[in-house]
Amino acid sequence: MINQDVSIQLAEDLGINQEGFERISKNLGRLPNLLELQIYSVMWSENVSYKSSFNWINSLPNTGANIISGARQSNAGVVDIGNGEYCVFKMGTHNHPSGIDPYQGAATCVGDVCRDIVSVGAKPIVILNSLRFGEASLDRTKWLMDEVVKGIRDYSSVLYMEKMGGEVCFNSCYDTNPLVNILVAGIVPKEKLLLNRKMIPGQLILIVGNSTGAEGVFGQDENFTIPKGNPDIGSVLIDSILKLNDENAIVRIENLDMAGIVNAVASISVHAKHGVDIDLNQIPLNQPGLGLEQVLLSRTQERMMLVIDKDKQDLVFSVFEKARIPCGKIGEITDDKTIRFTEASNVVAELNAHDLVMGYGAPQSNRKHHPILKEKDVDFLEIVPEPDNYWKVINQMVNNPNLIIKESLQLDFEEETNQSPSDAQISMKNSNGKALCFTVSGNSVYSFNNPNLGAQINIARAVRRIVCSGGKPLALNDCLNFGSPLEENVFSQFVETIKGISNASEFFDTPVVGGNVSFYNESSVLGKRVAINPTPIIGMLGVISPKTNHMSYMYRNKGDVIFLVGESRNDISGSEYLCSIHKKCNVGVPYFNLDEEKAINRTVANLIEKKLISSAHSVERGGLFFNLIESSMPLGFGFDITSPAEIRQDAFLFGEAQGRVVVSVSMENEDRFVDMMMESGVRFSTLGHVTKGELRIDDISYGSIDEYKKGYQQKAIK
Repeated sequence: MINQDVSIQLAEDLGINQEGFERISKNLGRLPNLLELQIYSVMWSENVSYKSSFNWINSLPNTGANIISGARQSNAGVVDIGNGEYCVFKMGTHNHPSGIDPYQGAATCVGDVCRDIVSVGAKPIVILNSLRFGEASLDRTKWLMDEVVKGIRDYSSVLYMEKMGGEVCFNSCYDTNPLVNILVAGIVPKEKLLLNRKMIPGQLILIVGNSTGAEGVFGQDENFTIPKGNPDIGSVLIDSILKLNDENAIVRIENLDMAGIVNAVASISVHAKHGVDIDLNQIPLNQPGLGLEQVLLSRTQERMMLVIDKDKQDLVFSVFEKARIPCGKIGEITDDKTIRFTEASNVVAELNAHDLVMGYGAPQSNRKHHPILKEKDVDFLEIVPEPDNYWKVINQMVNNPNLIIKESLQLDFEEETNQSPSDAQISMKNSNGKALCFTVSGNSVYSFNNPNLGAQINIARAVRRIVCSGGKPLALNDCLNFGSPLEENVFSQFVETIKGISNASEFFDTPVVGGNVSFYNESSVLGKRVAINPTPIIGMLGVISPKTNHMSYMYRNKGDVIFLVGESRNDISGSEYLCSIHKKCNVGVPYFNLDEEKAINRTVANLIEKKLISSAHSVERGGLFFNLIESSMPLGFGFDITSPAEIRQDAFLFGEAQGRVVVSVSMENEDRFVDMMMESGVRFSTLGHVTKGELRIDDISYGSIDEYKKGYQQKAIK
């Protein structure tokens, strides 16, 4: 063992307090050396150990009839979709790297999540994104968005993934701290799932992919560099690993990202319940003069660690050699409990994996938090006047970037998916006669005003989208984006969000099978650090069975009757309308009721099953008006509707009260539709009918759909 003088002062400089230093010394039975202290510093950091959040995310429901592997059990969630196939999906985030180098930050986020999918044996096939940027008019925002989108597209294109779009939102709280959340999903046959395979002494540890450099070792280090991805190498690496998995040549895979080799080795050791010996001299390096801590903690991209049986090594080396992917044997599993790193036959670090790994021995912090009391509901209709010119309101709102961006991205991605557009994104790339559907849902305004309720709405909205698309929701991933957990109010927002997710995921039977927590997301305002709005993003998986139940949101026939399933309400709380027109932003939460949501979902699912509706579309951001024009655009139809006398017109058109779905019904199905709705007990009303292309509200024309569509297409090109 190489000994170096260490002190409590050095430990504190590395972020380890006296209690932690004493604990390390006790567990080792001696003082740690400098390298060991550096390893503990990174492994016990917030990003790796989840020391502020683990105890809370550990409380989330993660089991269910279809769940093979839930949150915390593997690198990605695994869900049984029937017929011997599993869907593997995962969400990840690279917020801070994307704020510094947006192209590489976004690209490496895609690569990182893809490798997590591959680590359980699945081939990545689809990708969605949920992005947040600052004020849309700022040059920096435009630059960040362009580079982030390009990074996502460039990396995913090389992997031939189905790009499904997602959501993009703008708010000044993200001016200097964008959020880049990525969802990737893949399919794996049941017998090829790489999960919980037995690891025993004598099995080999291999490192494959890029040579190791010094990128991304310490986030707080002034020499910190953003790791750069190489999708060409990443693609070949993934293909080679999947080929070896087909040959049953791999026991376990670990992605080398956060805390690099140390984290991967510790994970292998703790799951094997055995020790691991690693020879640092066998690790390929891409530059001379690297320190041992750089080698062990590097975040160099396009690398993975494999555990294989000795009798498979010739096959494994042959496959990687043919693919021209570097592959080296760097160690093996031992029959004790200790991780040993050696250099030139000298032991330079000796550790116990249990002390290092999140959810095992890594220390947890009990952060101070408090209940967030619900503010008294404000009836904004009492304090804001009704517009006297709705043409002016509509013209202003159609230029709101939070309302135009969805259609802009949909128009961009539809050419690739070749699917009728629906509330959830659809993939037909599995082989068992079913379609998979995915959606990402997030609204930071709701969460800012009521984190618990905001989280529940995000889940309910995701469920509603999948149901409107003809699917059954199965499971979710989350990306939880917050400011500093050291601030009591921020941590209280996080705790309330967890409670909301737990309540809604259990209510809708959509277990949490994976996720990510990203803290320290802050913007600089007048030289002061200000936390972003709490921004939980929900990524949800559903299955459409049979595929023919897929339901689009687009209108198909002139003369079809338009109905609202659910109830219009005098409510504009939390709406884009309230912010855009009345400049009351980040205030209020719209009407929401879980029981009503479930009843509406059940009814819509029955209508789709009985083939009684031609379209279904969830009412969400922007309210009913934007729901109607989104359904009108694809085939160039319009609508003629009448507003109810008891609802103020701006609330009717632009309010964001939850639990509403707009459906269109052919004239021949209208009587049967009404009968079924009456039997369901769910409130519904007639809105109007589909027109050839004109938009009419209360007998007033608001132009043609072609004008709106042309405007969206021009914005998409920009």
